[in-house]
Amino acid sequence: MLAIFSFVAFNAATPHEGALRAVDIVRISGLIALALVLAIRSTTSFTLMRRNPELDDELSRANRAAAATLGFWALLLATIAAFIGSLFVSLTLRETAPLILGAGAVAAGMRFSFLEAKGESKGERIA
Repeated sequence: MLAIFSFVAFNAATPHEGALRAVDIVRISGLIALALVLAIRSTTSFTLMRRNPELDDELSRANRAAAATLGFWALLLATIAAFIGSLFVSLTLRETAPLILGAGAVAAGMRFSFLEAKGESKGERIA
């Protein structure tokens, strides 16, 4: 999923000749929607279906909070990097927004997956 997300973000952020075509708008909108879904699913307990109580315990909630924190900091660092990069290279919102959103969503999703796989929260082992 990370590789697909990276390829889509790179393709969406590359410069295009002339006005955006419909396929470009759909591609960028899809990337933003994917980032939004990934961020929401890995940082909140939001779901459209009934959630299994065994899978939504205190540890999962703590892991979501840790993932949300890391995702926020990754988003902030990506924004700072884009701002610094814009001082040297001409960057537009169309080029940077997918990468900034992707950085936060991927960081949150990876952190949540890592914590859930280890079965830990903030370095404490579950007996």
